Amino acid sequence: MKFLFLYWNHPVEPLGLMYLSAVLKQAGHDAKIGIIGGEKDLDQVYKEYKPDVVACSVMTGSHVDFMEIVSRFKKIRPVISMMGGSHPTFHPNVIEEQPELDVLVQGEAEDSIREWANAQAAGGDTTHIPNIWVRKNGQVHKNEIRNLEEDIDKLPFPDRGIVYEHDIWKRQPIRHFIACRGCAYRCTYCFNNAIANVYEGKGKWVRWRSVDKVVEEVKEVIQKWGGKFVYFQDDIFIMDKKWLAEFAEKYSKEVNLPFHCHVRPNLVDEKSAQLLKKAGCYSVHMALETADDDLRKMIERDMPKETIVNASKALNNNGIKIMLQNILGLPTSSLRNDFETLEMNIECEPLYAWCSLFQPYPGLELTRVAKEKGLLEEKDNFDDIGKKFFEASVLKLDNKKEREFLQKWFAVAAAYPILYRSGLVNLLIRAPDVSIVRKTYHMIYDKFRKYKDSQLYGMDLESANAGMDE
Repeated sequence: MKFLFLYWNHPVEPLGLMYLSAVLKQAGHDAKIGIIGGEKDLDQVYKEYKPDVVACSVMTGSHVDFMEIVSRFKKIRPVISMMGGSHPTFHPNVIEEQPELDVLVQGEAEDSIREWANAQAAGGDTTHIPNIWVRKNGQVHKNEIRNLEEDIDKLPFPDRGIVYEHDIWKRQPIRHFIACRGCAYRCTYCFNNAIANVYEGKGKWVRWRSVDKVVEEVKEVIQKWGGKFVYFQDDIFIMDKKWLAEFAEKYSKEVNLPFHCHVRPNLVDEKSAQLLKKAGCYSVHMALETADDDLRKMIERDMPKETIVNASKALNNNGIKIMLQNILGLPTSSLRNDFETLEMNIECEPLYAWCSLFQPYPGLELTRVAKEKGLLEEKDNFDDIGKKFFEASVLKLDNKKEREFLQKWFAVAAAYPILYRSGLVNLLIRAPDVSIVRKTYHMIYDKFRKYKDSQLYGMDLESANAGMDE
C-alpha cells in the first residue's frame, strides 16, 4: 500500500511520521510526505503519487485544514483518509463529526498502522485492530488501546529518506532524534498527563532507548546526511541520571557535536549541569511556566521558586544557554501574575524567555478546570485553536487584550529589563486593539524569536541552511 503523509512546511523533522514510514517499509509498503504549503503543488503530488491512503498527524485546530485537503483530494480520485496525533487521541469522536474521515488512530501508532496496512492490502478485516477506529459500511468500529511496546530499542531507526528528499529538511543544519518516550510528571496543561491516562494499565509509560542505540543512530545520520547540530526532542532528557552519565561519556567521544535538549528545573543541579556540559550540550529548553505559587500547584509544578532560580544558575554557570518557557493567561490567573512571571524570568537570566498563551486542548486536565470555572467562550471551541495559538486566548480572561499583547513583548522585555522597569511595556500593552497594532506586535515578536533562535543554536539558521549545500 502507498501512504501519503501530509505535514506542514516547518523545518523541524517529523519524527513520528518518520518512525511510521520505517515500520511500513519494513512490512513492504511505501510512503511519501506531501508538504502543506510547500513549493510543490499538493494536488499535483497527490495525482502523481496515487496513494491508497492519505494520512496526517494533527494537533487540535490543524484537523480542520487536514479535512479540507481530504475533501479536495477525494474529488480528484478515491482515497482512504487516516488521522492520527493528539487531536484524535483525545477527541476520537472527530471521526463521527467528519463524514469523510475513514480511519482514526489513537496513541502510539507503529504496530497498529502496520497491522491495518497488512490487513487492508490482503483484503482482510480491519475493524478489530487496537488503537484504531474504522468507518465501514456507515458504521464506526471503535477499538481499545493496545499495550505499550516497552522495549523501544526494537523500533527501526526513523526513515530519513522520506524527509531528506525535501530541501526544507535535507538542508537543515539541525538533525532531530529522540532517546526516551514518555514523561514521569503530570503537568495538567501537558499532552503527557492526558496520554498517560489513556494508557493507564497498558504498560510502562516512560521508556528509554539504550545509549548505544542513540549514539549509533546519530553517527549514522551525520555520516550519511551531514549535520552541524543535534536536537533531542525528548520531553525531559535528564530524567535518568545513570543513563545521562553513560550518554555523556559515549556521545562526547563518538559524536562530539553540540546538542540541544529539554530539562526540568527540579532535576537540574550542579552535577547534572556538568554532565550535560561534558556531553556537549549547547542549550536547553526549561519550563518556568508561572511565578505564582498557587498557579504552579494548580498545574502540578509544585516546586519552590528557588529551585527554578538555582537550576538556571547551574546551567548558566556551566555555559549552557537557556530557553525558559512560560504560559500566560492560565485559568484563574491575572495580568499581575503574568508580570510576576516576567519579573522571575529577568531574575533567571535566560538567553530567551519564550512564552505562549494557554490554549484549552481537549483531554487536558487544565481544560476541564477552565470549563468548570466557566472560562471557555464557547463549548468545546477547538476548531479555532490552531489559528489563535500565539495570537489570542480563547478563554474569558480579565485584561485579555493586554495579556495577548504582553505575550508579544515578553521575550524582548526579559532580554532588555529596562523596557519593563521603565514602565514602557505597561504602556505598549495598553495600545488600541486594532489590526495594525496586532500585526506590528506580531512582526516584532516573530523577528525577535528568529534572532533568539539563532543564538540558541549558535548559528544563523538561514546561512547554515544554505551552507548544507557545500
